[in-house]
Amino acid sequence: MKKEAYSRPFNLVVENKYPNLLIGPGFYKTFSSAKKSDPKNWGQKKIEEVDSQRKTQEFAFKEFDKKEAVNPRGELDNIQWISQSVKTTEFEIDVDSKKKLIVDKVTGVKNNSFSLNNLKITKNIRVPKTIDRVTNDTSLHAKDGILELYSKTKDVYKIEQLLSIGLLGVKRNRVFVPTRWAITSIDDIVGKDIIDNLRLNQTIDDFQLFNFTFLKNKFYVLLLPYPWGFEMIENQNSSFTVDYEMGTARKEYAKNVTGAYYAARLEVAEYLKLNKRQGMCIVFRDIDVDYYSRGVWVIREAIRLALKNNPLRFESQEELFKYLDDVLKIKNTSRCWKEQSNLLKNIKVQKRIFEF
Repeated sequence: MKKEAYSRPFNLVVENKYPNLLIGPGFYKTFSSAKKSDPKNWGQKKIEEVDSQRKTQEFAFKEFDKKEAVNPRGELDNIQWISQSVKTTEFEIDVDSKKKLIVDKVTGVKNNSFSLNNLKITKNIRVPKTIDRVTNDTSLHAKDGILELYSKTKDVYKIEQLLSIGLLGVKRNRVFVPTRWAITSIDDIVGKDIIDNLRLNQTIDDFQLFNFTFLKNKFYVLLLPYPWGFEMIENQNSSFTVDYEMGTARKEYAKNVTGAYYAARLEVAEYLKLNKRQGMCIVFRDIDVDYYSRGVWVIREAIRLALKNNPLRFESQEELFKYLDDVLKIKNTSRCWKEQSNLLKNIKVQKRIFEF
């Protein structure tokens, strides 16, 4: 069954029988639908509009060994070309008629998929010079390529695609990386690099609060005038999950909050970098009981949009929490959050030592 298809582009790499992976493009039936498929634009849309638009995307998969990234052939070569493009790509795709549902919580994909028989790009694609140079530098280590791409593009979504489809790193080491792994890896690598340099900056001068509501999630971003620390506390139906770091970026995986932790941390670190300051951050995420995962992009875009607003400023921590309790009316929840917070407990201990 042949189809005329359009991609934003977005390819998905899914664990199958590792090291074998299912790899293929996400595509739409119309050019306009594909063009709208951009997480950076979803943050200001209604949940119904985002869900409706995403449901029209379909996927076509073929199985490859992870090491085939080094010498791509046939469909694989075209899939890698699609990943490098920054424009909506038009191609002809031949798939089996049998549908299968593909579900992935990290990307938020819950769509129909087909088995891929053949793929042919039908119009020229546009690859930016920076992407072309980094992906063709087969002696450049993956981490260095990731940081160079981020410094030039600030587009983590594109870098995730390039890493997952095996286009970064020293040639002999290039492999396909499941998309869900690539997302967290990019957020972690870039975040750590920024955090390492933040410690040279002065701390912020006051206590700051940003808040943002998005897709049945309420986000409260607290910046405190102390050296770098980051904590994310999630609450859904009175069940809390917490991960944190203090002083330096954590080395162990944030197994409680998982990928959301790294996406939020990167946006906060980038904000502080732009303002040439450092600070301690606590992100409270209050999740509606009816919410189900639509992907890590929800956290990334919500924190990014929250930090675009002017913060509310307070002279003390007590004033900040009083505002949360009395004005935003989250008294019971904030009390529980404060009890869950490792960073707030540490601040209290530091104060006692200093006073002693």
